[in-house]
Amino acid sequence: PYKVEPHQGRGFLTGYYEPEISGSLEKTADFSIPVLARPHDLVTFPQDEPSPLAPYSAARRTQQGYEPYDDRAAIWDGALDGQGLELLYLPDKVELFFAHIQGSARVRLPDGKICRLTYAGRNGYPYTTIAKVIVAEGHMALGDIHLESLKAWLRANPLHAERLMRLNQSYIFFSRSDDLPETEGPIGAASTSLDAGRSIAVDRRQWSYGLPFFISAELPNRHGQSVPFSRLMIAQDTGSAILGAARADLFMGSGEAAGHQAGLIRHPGDFIVLLPRS
Repeated sequence: PYKVEPHQGRGFLTGYYEPEISGSLEKTADFSIPVLARPHDLVTFPQDEPSPLAPYSAARRTQQGYEPYDDRAAIWDGALDGQGLELLYLPDKVELFFAHIQGSARVRLPDGKICRLTYAGRNGYPYTTIAKVIVAEGHMALGDIHLESLKAWLRANPLHAERLMRLNQSYIFFSRSDDLPETEGPIGAASTSLDAGRSIAVDRRQWSYGLPFFISAELPNRHGQSVPFSRLMIAQDTGSAILGAARADLFMGSGEAAGHQAGLIRHPGDFIVLLPRS
C-alpha cells in the first residue's frame, strides 16, 4: 500500500453515473437530437504517449496528415451531417450534453425496450466545465449547483444554455448495444462492466486499469447527509476531466437516484493505492 498525497494534502472526488433517457431509433418531433457513432476518419492518440498534435488527444486523418477534429459547435452546426452516423435520437441537447459528460447512457425507447450507449471516442478537445462559467457569470452560486439544478437552469435559459454548452468543445461519440443485460453496469474504458460503488475513473496517464485503491472520505448519501465512506475500489474507467494522481470519479450506478447522489459529490478524500510487488 502507498498513500497518494498531492501538494494540497488530500485528493479530490467527484461522482458519475449512467443516466436513463427517453429516446427513439427514428427522428420525430419529440426526439430530434442525434447521438453520433464514431466517425471513420477519427484517430485517437495513445494516452501514454505524447500527442503528435498537442494539445489534442485525437484528430482527423487526412492525406496531408493530422488536423484538429470538428469541435462541439461545428458538429452541432452540421459538420458531420450526411455520414450516416446517427445511432438514435434524444429529446434535447441538454440530455445529450449530460450523456457526453457521463460517457454512457441507457435509452428507453417508445416500446419500453432499453438500449445502451457505450463510449466510443471523443474529438480530442480539452474538457471545459460549464458550471464554473455559470458561477463566474453570476447565474448561480456554486453551492446551488448540482445535477438537477444545472439541468433545470439550462432548460429555463435556452440562449445561455446553447452558448455555454458550446464552450465545452469536447464531443463524445458512442456505440449502441441492444444486448447488454440491464442488470450490468455500462462498459468502462477498461472494456469491463462498471460496478456501482466499486468502480472508479482515474487519470490514465498516471495509473493502470485494474489497480485497487482504498478511498476514505466523508461523502453525501442519497439523502444528502454526510456519512463515512471507506472502501476498496478498482480503476476501470477514465475521463477527460479526471486529471492528477489523487483524483477519482466514483461510479454510483444507473438511473435518477444514482445521478442525484453522483451530482452531490465534490469532496476531498484520501487515496491509498495497492501496487504490485516489484
